[in-house]
Amino acid sequence: MRRLFTVMLSVLLALGVLTPAASADEATVTAAQAFQQFTANARTSAAVRDSAPFYLRVAGRGDRYCLDNFANGGGANNSPVGLWECNGGISERWRFRVWNSGHYYGYNLVNERSGRCLDYPSSAGNNIGWQFNVYDCKNGAAPGQNFHVTIQSNGDLTFTFEATSFVVAMDAFGDYWHGNGSPVGLWTYVAPGNNLQHWY
Repeated sequence: MRRLFTVMLSVLLALGVLTPAASADEATVTAAQAFQQFTANARTSAAVRDSAPFYLRVAGRGDRYCLDNFANGGGANNSPVGLWECNGGISERWRFRVWNSGHYYGYNLVNERSGRCLDYPSSAGNNIGWQFNVYDCKNGAAPGQNFHVTIQSNGDLTFTFEATSFVVAMDAFGDYWHGNGSPVGLWTYVAPGNNLQHWY
């Protein structure tokens, strides 16, 4: 019965009949499903809404760790984002948002807890290796929030960002790995990228 409800909910979201509530108790779809539903909605000229909520795991760390706007930051502007053990918490839930469907880097990633966007800090300048945080969504005016999604052949997603003058992707830095609290930021991307740049 629960499986039937989930399938029906996904269909309603894909058709744009239902807008997911911001206070949803759990992620309802995978990141790839959320993106596919979201872009299908945009292609049919339906009103663009936030996607259904989802969790993001990085292929290089298996199923254990999720992208998290760490709770100790309270979801405030400039509070850090990285990896934490998946726990179903609201700080680990994200939504796709489009600020311009005609722009290559036309998407943002919104944290369910704070309502703020994943942001590569402007203080990083043109440099890679800095950690993501969240910041008030700027509707395209902040290049560190704007990204393009590539769906890899296995269904994983890669996020390439507008933040620098060269091609960079969201990366779970191998050199800074220490389990819970490990940072996530931007690193050089050469397609199809490595397993620390593939998310699902």
